[in-house]
Amino acid sequence: MEKKLFSLPKISKCGTFISFNYWNAEKWKYERFKKHLSTKFSPEERHKEALKMLLFWTNELKNGYNPIEIKRKNAENTELNTVENSIRKVCSTENTALDAHVLKLCVQNIWDSRTEFLRRKTRLTYSSKVTCFLEWAQMKGFDKMLANDFTVEQAERFLAYLQAKRGVGNTTRNCYMLLMRSLWDTMKKHSIVESNVWEKIDKVREERMGMLPFKSAQKQRIKAYLLEHDPELWLFVQFEYYCFIRPGELRCLTINAIDLDEGTILVDAHTSKNKKSEYVIIPPPLWEYLKKIQINYYNPNYYIFSKSGQPGEEQYGYNTMYERHRRVLRTLGYNNRYSLYSWKHTGACDAIRAGVKIKELQIQLRHADLQTTDIYLRSIGIKDLDDLREKFPEL
Repeated sequence: MEKKLFSLPKISKCGTFISFNYWNAEKWKYERFKKHLSTKFSPEERHKEALKMLLFWTNELKNGYNPIEIKRKNAENTELNTVENSIRKVCSTENTALDAHVLKLCVQNIWDSRTEFLRRKTRLTYSSKVTCFLEWAQMKGFDKMLANDFTVEQAERFLAYLQAKRGVGNTTRNCYMLLMRSLWDTMKKHSIVESNVWEKIDKVREERMGMLPFKSAQKQRIKAYLLEHDPELWLFVQFEYYCFIRPGELRCLTINAIDLDEGTILVDAHTSKNKKSEYVIIPPPLWEYLKKIQINYYNPNYYIFSKSGQPGEEQYGYNTMYERHRRVLRTLGYNNRYSLYSWKHTGACDAIRAGVKIKELQIQLRHADLQTTDIYLRSIGIKDLDDLREKFPEL
């Protein structure tokens, strides 16, 4: 059935913006767009302006306005201008256009032009890979060669170096290759190189083994240790286990996000991975624990996890809880197949085995659709085959 192209604009409940949905055929889903009103208007004037804006954007949409296409063109122009400006800057600094085609400068400037569009964690992850490549190129004397002279053989030597000297696995090796391939694509687009040497290298087979969920005995052992030695980390673990709130989101969670009366937690769009504000429920065991520690008596603007060791004004660093949990696991003798993220997997496994419906689990996980949840469950070893195992009829 043919999808409706757009929904008519509506005024928000707060009256500060209008919104409408537009069908994105490439992503096969609707995207929401907002048009905000000026804050200079009084509440009475704002309503009148909202009606005017409503009429204006309704007419625009009916006359062929396509925000998806405009967004795509703006993104292309932004990347093009940023890369060209970076290259121009290099040219003016070095006083020669040739220097802008040197391998080190090309890779670094094209990468710098991309970083502003990436999430912090993604930026740090890929920046370390770019740095690794540039250090290797300098070590081999390739950093001052022209990017166009870089060969397939040299690219393969870098990937071999990663596995032989850095000890990276096949998945990480493929990640490096795809990142380099994307940088060379940009060089080719701007006529810096004639061909993309990384396209001639195949991916290698990956053995994807993610973090394992904890078994029952492991859960009880870690729980006993944390209750005695680190109660704050135990609270952190419970949020992840019961509510599937990611560590990076938990770090930014404040007291006023918790509603014990309704039994919900608001994960704000500013901190969530998917940039959406969504509620998750507080299961009874966590609700009782939060009530017991009187979480709602703290200042509503305090971070739940702060450097004071209790709710406070100064949040922890990005990796603080990861490192604390890692030390606990090493103390108890667990290997690197387990991490802080294992608690989310553990909660999902336990919920399914306890009979929680997959639709309810999808909502609590904040997945976009059931297919995403199904893929996630399979990745952590849940295949929902109990009926097949127990009820298959005898031939």
